[in-house]
Amino acid sequence: MTEEPVRRLFFALWPGDELRTAIAPQLVARQPQGHGRPQAPDQWHVTLEFLGPVPEARLTAVRDAAAAVRSAPFELAFDAVEYWRRPQVLCLVARQLPPSLEALVAQLRAGLAARGFEPERRAFRAHLTLARKVTRPGPVGPCEPLLWPAAEFALVESVTGRSGSRYAPVGRWPLVA
Repeated sequence: MTEEPVRRLFFALWPGDELRTAIAPQLVARQPQGHGRPQAPDQWHVTLEFLGPVPEARLTAVRDAAAAVRSAPFELAFDAVEYWRRPQVLCLVARQLPPSLEALVAQLRAGLAARGFEPERRAFRAHLTLARKVTRPGPVGPCEPLLWPAAEFALVESVTGRSGSRYAPVGRWPLVA
């Protein structure tokens, strides 16, 4: 008997090329030099809800949960740099969450739970990973805000390879009130 294919998935804010180009100078300047593995610009994202391994047969249920979301577009302000010691991650964080972002995450979690998935129980923390495997983070604390306008969200697949995980969107949904 063959095992059903499984995909490692998460929902995220995924920047378009225009936004990625606009934020690149600010993000690259904040990455630690020589003390970790900087996140590649084509992999920048803001995780909304991590699903983990999902059987191919359950993909329709995941997409249905996303399609049911009704949340207005918003702008997210990343205004502090934090170092998370245990995963050795340097990231930008948003200390204040727009109500539309909170609604988006709550609706995703509720929609996934209604379809038999186990959503994250911890409080949502909007963050943007700058670098992984950081041993000496450099300065942390408040910083000049980086603004991220969000008009859609994505379902993203994580594929692990020799050089680490690579992320690719496999679905997108507009944010509409």
